[in-house]
Amino acid sequence: MDRRKFLVSAAVLSVVGFSVGKAATAQADLSKLLSDLEAMQGKNVSSTGLWTASEVFQHCAASIQGSMQGYPVHKSAVFQATVGKAALTVFQAVGAMRHSLSEPIPGMPAFDAQLPFAQALTQLIASLQAFIEFKGALKPHFAYGELSHADYALAHQLHIRNHLTEFVIG
Repeated sequence: MDRRKFLVSAAVLSVVGFSVGKAATAQADLSKLLSDLEAMQGKNVSSTGLWTASEVFQHCAASIQGSMQGYPVHKSAVFQATVGKAALTVFQAVGAMRHSLSEPIPGMPAFDAQLPFAQALTQLIASLQAFIEFKGALKPHFAYGELSHADYALAHQLHIRNHLTEFVIG
């Protein structure tokens, strides 16, 4: 991120953060999310974005795995403590995430373009179930830093829901 983009982002997040004030933080409902994902099994699902539905699900599964196993590349500690933390706070306060839907997680392996949608969906569901059952110490998020299980749960839910906005289910 160049300096200008950083300063603009910080200013916008400061204004949004100020206007949100002490708004209630959204709570994760991973059971509902799992149910919604399972309901896609056997359906014709396509993406209106740059990535296929399979690539989106691989991306989301990789993000969840990163929370348990670690992310290969992290933003700087300064970024995590300022822009990252501010962005997550706003996402939590408004109960929605808006981010680039075609930006890969830094350092993560490339998607398998040939992986069938059904297999990618199964992979995402399995990753989400593993996260729900995970009792160990979670790894720092590459952009947000240290997160509690509850904060990670909400971040994963908001992340996946943001990606689902590009889906057409037929």
